[in-house]
Amino acid sequence: MNTKSEARMQKSECRSEPASGHHESYFWPEPPADGQLVITGSEARHIARVMRHKVGNMIGVVDGAGTEYEVELVEARAVRVAGRVLSTKSGAREPKHRVTIAQAVLKGDKLARVCEQATELGVTRIIPVQTARTVGRLSAAKLERLRAVSLAALKSSTRTVLPRIDVATELGELLATSSEFDQVLVAYEEETGPGMGEVLDRKAASVLLVVGPEGGFEPAEIDALQAAGAVSFSLGPRRLRAETAAVAVAAMALGLLGDLG
Repeated sequence: MNTKSEARMQKSECRSEPASGHHESYFWPEPPADGQLVITGSEARHIARVMRHKVGNMIGVVDGAGTEYEVELVEARAVRVAGRVLSTKSGAREPKHRVTIAQAVLKGDKLARVCEQATELGVTRIIPVQTARTVGRLSAAKLERLRAVSLAALKSSTRTVLPRIDVATELGELLATSSEFDQVLVAYEEETGPGMGEVLDRKAASVLLVVGPEGGFEPAEIDALQAAGAVSFSLGPRRLRAETAAVAVAAMALGLLGDLG
């Protein structure tokens, strides 16, 4: 066998071998039974066929509610993957504070990008909101896509809690639920006062961050938010796109609360 043939065979063998460790977590919401976790459906196909895991391989599985399992595979088929649970952890990689983003519905696929990056950062919940200047609409199909994008981000970022993504709500309905949070902050493009660092309560266990649509908030909407107890803050002298603002405020809040870095 010549050198080129040997090289091609070595590359082929490398592609056929499963990863030695698990850099991506797999998702299965059902708890183990008798010390064994059984996974079916598309996640089983992904583990056995796409990632080519075999009996004896170790994988990480999360339930989306904060628990992660270290699992040794005892069966790896496209229709069924089963493994012995070796260890269990809860909340090891989750923020201590609950940060929720109320993001005005955006056009195209922008809201999907917000859900993806917010999930990676550690956001607990995303509430799509219809505002006066909202252009896009959140159909059932788009909502399903947002949830699928968030799930993929959960697995790639090795989070253990899957963020809740609500159906779209009117701003008035959001205001009625503001008392559920320790603090409500709104990123307002016309605000010339303090930034988040000056208004965020570091003792707040739960924070709601409200971000407007591409065209910004109506003044009356800001008045209504402030009347409900929300505090507006500035994102500085440069105007950010709505989808950029959402990710920026999530990162700032988690960072200031000590949950990022």
